[in-house]
Amino acid sequence: MLKLMRMKGSTFLVWGILVLLIAGLAGFGIGDILRGGLTNTVARSGDVSVSTREYTRAMIRALRARANNGQPITMAEARESGFDRQVLAGLVQRGVLDAELVNQGLSVGDATVEAEIAKIPGFQGPDGKFSPEQARFMLDRYGYTEAELAAEIRSESAIALLRKVLTDDLPLPPGLLDTLLAYRLEQRKFAWIRLDAERFGTVEGEPTEEELVAWHKAHAEAFTTPETRVISYAALDPAVLAEGIEIPDEKVKAVYQADIEHYRSPERRSLQRLTFPSMKEAQEAKEKIEKGETTLLALAEARGFAEKDIDLGEKPASALDKPVADAVFALTEPGLAGPVETGLGPALFQVNAILAAHETPFEEAAPAIRKELALKAARDKANELAPQIDDLVAGGARVEEIAQETPFVLGNLELAKGVAGEGLAADPTFIETAEKAEKGVESDLAQAADGTYFVLRVDEIRPAALKPLDQVRDAVIAGWKLEKKRESTREKAKALMARIGEGATLAQIAAELGVTLAEAGPVGRTGKVEGVPARLIGDVFGLQPNGVALAEDDGAVYLAQLVQVISYDPARPEAAQAATFYRAQLEAAYRAEVFDYYAQALQARNPTEIFPSAVDSVLSRIR
Repeated sequence: MLKLMRMKGSTFLVWGILVLLIAGLAGFGIGDILRGGLTNTVARSGDVSVSTREYTRAMIRALRARANNGQPITMAEARESGFDRQVLAGLVQRGVLDAELVNQGLSVGDATVEAEIAKIPGFQGPDGKFSPEQARFMLDRYGYTEAELAAEIRSESAIALLRKVLTDDLPLPPGLLDTLLAYRLEQRKFAWIRLDAERFGTVEGEPTEEELVAWHKAHAEAFTTPETRVISYAALDPAVLAEGIEIPDEKVKAVYQADIEHYRSPERRSLQRLTFPSMKEAQEAKEKIEKGETTLLALAEARGFAEKDIDLGEKPASALDKPVADAVFALTEPGLAGPVETGLGPALFQVNAILAAHETPFEEAAPAIRKELALKAARDKANELAPQIDDLVAGGARVEEIAQETPFVLGNLELAKGVAGEGLAADPTFIETAEKAEKGVESDLAQAADGTYFVLRVDEIRPAALKPLDQVRDAVIAGWKLEKKRESTREKAKALMARIGEGATLAQIAAELGVTLAEAGPVGRTGKVEGVPARLIGDVFGLQPNGVALAEDDGAVYLAQLVQVISYDPARPEAAQAATFYRAQLEAAYRAEVFDYYAQALQARNPTEIFPSAVDSVLSRIR
């Protein structure tokens, strides 16, 4: 082709061939090239564009964030669920907002950017302080330049400033808070009974062979062995490597002295706080608590608050307002302090524990410091080995050879799809690498969430298979019988509901059946009642007084009868604190939604154009 193009007499032939090539490659994204979208752009909205580099980084970060939050997702799952499009849409929206910041003349200074960068946990050294060396290492690992990171932090900080300017003074729509409170703080009391399927269910005869075959087939998932991959791997765990690294005492002492405040803990109190509309009501509540008639937690729960809502954690005096600190730290043993006037109103404080001031001596701190320094050194050594492993894999080395020639350790495991594993078998990156690996071929070097480097090979793929009926016959018979018992118990419960509708009470029915009539409540919509399926509580909130609801679990049927509806009353003493708590949540959600609509309106000025082949190219390279 090159020779033809150099020949003057071949001009028409060359252009003819190029036209044919363009037509033939149209289905492969050549249209993106002609529109200028394939080179380094995955999306564009007006003058705003998202590069392949930006999209790659954002997808990797989003996937890792999900994995760290216990929600690992493969690339196939990400594309099927639209997760990849959500990430791209977020980048486009941020680009549009960046452009608006320029129009509005909003930005943040270098000092703000530097302060935000210093807070990034991954940039901190063993002493917990910002480490330029660690920052440079992490930037290199994730493919960032210092300028790119600074630009991203500046953008995020400026967008936060814009959000504050636009939404901080937005009032809630009239009636919205009251509507939410009326819904969230309504409570109910109900009575309930449990009808155990083994006791009240009946089975007529034994199942026929045809019924067993049908039940086995209908519940195939319970009797199917999952697809399993037999894997050989070579792995280097920095934690294991660290065990052989010696750290000099001088270095350990230097870290201890540099971060001495970390090893000094002031006297603290473990606290709970509950505020009241007036000092009088706070004092009355204190008297009831001191008489043993109630507890601070019980008073909070009566207002619809959970224990976590009133828990302040462990606080030193310096973290509390002086009047609060004086009252709380005046106690020499756990107890009740206050009432004290606070910014939220009069409050009582429950001191659950008194934690004395403590300084960890060097001898106690040294092992942990030494371990952390050894681990950092091991990670550095593992990172230095990575290029060597890449070369070995590129040269066709097997995992066995990698383990022989490097500190990597050889291992084997079986990875069953959908079954929780341990160690590497539980790591999202390891699982995804194994699922994408070609059988019999070594994978590229990858890194697990805990820092372990690995190369793996799938030696065998056992497909999912339904266990023959003869192997699981006893389990199938037991399952069939339990299902029949549940069905008959359900029908019996429906007949009992009909009787209640005709005037019988749940108490009468409980006495006839010889079961316990339990009472529950007051309970809120999101509350829990021990021994009752969560669905039943939701159904109770759909009942009229004396109405009956039915719910099931694997072994029983439950009947519940509504006894009392306790509506939200704004005049109740606890209403003020509830309103304060929910107002803060509602305002945050409302302002976030308003800002999102604002961003969407900006973006609507210019339709977003997506370049599919560029997107596919990025996603195909992420492992």
